[in-house]
Amino acid sequence: MNKILIIIFICSISLGILSEAEQKFTFDKEAYSFDNIVQEELFYSLLVELRCPKCQSSNLSGSNSPISNDLKREVYELVIKEQSAEEIKAYLVERYGNFIIYNPPIEPATYILWFGPFLLIILSLGSIILYRRKQA
Repeated sequence: MNKILIIIFICSISLGILSEAEQKFTFDKEAYSFDNIVQEELFYSLLVELRCPKCQSSNLSGSNSPISNDLKREVYELVIKEQSAEEIKAYLVERYGNFIIYNPPIEPATYILWFGPFLLIILSLGSIILYRRKQA
């Protein structure tokens, strides 16, 4: 009987924590008003395309950290000033580096990111082939 009560207690606390977390991380769309639908679509598409510098694995729309909230406000202000998506991304990359975007450009600083997995596959296949030749 005591074990059942403990399990019920733990489950109720877990559900309370999860519901609190869900409310905390819900994105407030009412906080931003736009002159037209194009600006609104640009803003929300950028929030999905840009990475939160603190969370690292989350985009801006899925993060509620203080820096992501600041970045949301900054992106909002740039969208209201009629900046294009490319201009906004270029500004943020200049400020935060290529990490801020999920799809960094191919340049010498990102070669390992783009070509490293292919190099590892080639090296692995070469190692397997050499190992099998020595076994035969």
